[in-house]
Amino acid sequence: MPLNHLGFVVTYWDTNTGLPPPERTANIHSVVTWFELPQPSDYYLWAQALVARGARMIVLGEGGFSLDNWSSADVNRLFETIGFRISGPFIDLTYSTRVLHRDQLIGFEHPLDPVLPGFPIVSTVGSDMSSHLVLQHRDAGAAIRSSVVLTGSRGGFAASGYLIYEEPYTHRTKWIIDPFAFFRKALGASSGPIPDVTTLSGRRIYFSHIDGDGWNNVSHIDAYYDARAISAEVVLRELVVPYPDLPVSVGVIGADVDNRYGQAERSRRIARELFKLPQVEVAVHTYTHPYQWSYFENYDRQVEEQLTGSGEAEWTAVLGDRIRRLVRRLYPGTAKTHIERKPKDGDPPRAYSEFPFDLEQETRGAVAAAQELAPLDKPTALYLWSGDAEPFEVAIAAVRRLGVRNMNGGDTRIDADYPSLTYVSPVARLVGAERQIYAGNANDFLYITDGQGRDHGYLYLQATIAATEEPQRLKPVNVYYHMYAGERAAQLAAVRHHLDEARKSFFTPIATSQYAAIAEGFFTTEITALGGSTWRIRNRGALQTVRFDDANGVTLDLVHSIGVIGQQRKGATLYVALDGAYDDVVVALAHADTVANATHPYLIDGRWQFHSLDRHDCGFTVAAQGFGSGQMRWGGLAAGIYQISVRAGDTTVWEATEEVNDNGRLALTIDTSALQPVIIDVACTVLDGPR
Repeated sequence: MPLNHLGFVVTYWDTNTGLPPPERTANIHSVVTWFELPQPSDYYLWAQALVARGARMIVLGEGGFSLDNWSSADVNRLFETIGFRISGPFIDLTYSTRVLHRDQLIGFEHPLDPVLPGFPIVSTVGSDMSSHLVLQHRDAGAAIRSSVVLTGSRGGFAASGYLIYEEPYTHRTKWIIDPFAFFRKALGASSGPIPDVTTLSGRRIYFSHIDGDGWNNVSHIDAYYDARAISAEVVLRELVVPYPDLPVSVGVIGADVDNRYGQAERSRRIARELFKLPQVEVAVHTYTHPYQWSYFENYDRQVEEQLTGSGEAEWTAVLGDRIRRLVRRLYPGTAKTHIERKPKDGDPPRAYSEFPFDLEQETRGAVAAAQELAPLDKPTALYLWSGDAEPFEVAIAAVRRLGVRNMNGGDTRIDADYPSLTYVSPVARLVGAERQIYAGNANDFLYITDGQGRDHGYLYLQATIAATEEPQRLKPVNVYYHMYAGERAAQLAAVRHHLDEARKSFFTPIATSQYAAIAEGFFTTEITALGGSTWRIRNRGALQTVRFDDANGVTLDLVHSIGVIGQQRKGATLYVALDGAYDDVVVALAHADTVANATHPYLIDGRWQFHSLDRHDCGFTVAAQGFGSGQMRWGGLAAGIYQISVRAGDTTVWEATEEVNDNGRLALTIDTSALQPVIIDVACTVLDGPR
């Protein structure tokens, strides 16, 4: 996550398969290693040549060398190329060790232990190296110094025990070093432009999606129990219909609406009602709901049949405790599953296993099942992974070939139970040649099942939303829950709380598949420096924001930028909104006291999305689309009276007259629907009419 936040695309290489071929490393910026086992000598020769060629290298942990062989010439030749060397034996008894120097990089989430962990003796090589944590150890009257955390122009090093702290018993982790500052220094990361997946139209992105688990569970909520209403109907009535201004993607499980698995007509009716709503995006949550995807990569039907009928002991080895609790909670008996028929048996490999697993049915069949229930003009847009949400490569490829975005997994949370950024996931996970997009944050199940079960637990999502916004924005807001939220009053109330907060917050709501497309754009964006604080940005896909960190004193140069809509500040960070009508854009910055943007209108922020901005001599025209009312702010306008009109096709649907004072800002709340694109015209007025 810290590397993604700094703008780096991360790929992985398993050194057990040998060293990467030259074509794999031809265009890399750097290499990060975090070994637990010793590496062969040819690895050090390969890495030394890579660093000598200009790539940076960060060594985390032991560095791949045996503690009994720290003096290996190959090891130190590599480390000296980076800027340090191992210059003494490993110190395992640290009672006579003290901290000689530390800077602000150390103690980010957890302080150093009073009894320091063991460490190697490390010295710097070269004047460009900075030691962030220096220890002094006394042995037989001699004082030995070691730089256990250091960075320089060729990379960096952080010793085990001084990088991540792991709590005893709970094994939860915290950063000791500041990962953003450490990696920024060690990698020479620029302050921007950085492709940003958290922000759109100058505001934090909001999206929401529902996994279909518990669709057919009978609700225990008083107002619905007598009618034996199913959870999906409660969610429809309570969490979707009342919020037309908040988009939500609904992922139906194919088997839940398949008559072969029970009486599905009621379920199908609810799906049709949901998918007809304009704020609802059609999604699927698999067909038979696998719980552990890796089990199905090399599927054996005979083994599955044996395991599903053989009890708890065998399945304990296949499914983790979290997944087993999930199975028990979500399918208590309303659906026709193995759990219903054999409640004392162990957990099944998937929620529905009456028929052999078929990847084509699990992917294409699931998409077809949802499409059958959706309006003809509403294609299925999203595939949501189930269970452990760790699909194998062939499964992700099958979804991609359907032209459908994929998402889920990651389980980002940072709260009182998990108070660390180590639990904030990256943008995506690479699986071979395929990419799985992670959800924005953890879903309701993880909060509900923590603490031995708490129906109100999803309220704790609020802490994650706050912690990933301050002091720096790390994630969009993702209200991600399951259909069983309609089963119990406390769960329903928790989701409603987040929807109510989103409605009044400073967000840009978008469909979940659009977020997945934006996330994909992070990995394809190409940025070329043109000189003079100017950059060309290409191949960004759906990504429409770049970010500049440490941007105090600079501003967007609208005169020399191309395909740029606006800018918004958050502390020292400058977010630049790009125009989706342009495939290639040019972003130019200038010192704030030298650039003249006064006569160039630009977007500050808005709830809608904007493109095709056309600046006039005295106003502008822009296309817009979005959910809810059109809250927006524009800058760079001359003082005066402006006539604003909004057109849907050839029809004017909204008009207003507004005054802009000397600060050049225009604030609007356009009270009309923009679910279909509209055109906004802003023109200043003179005595003989608008111009």
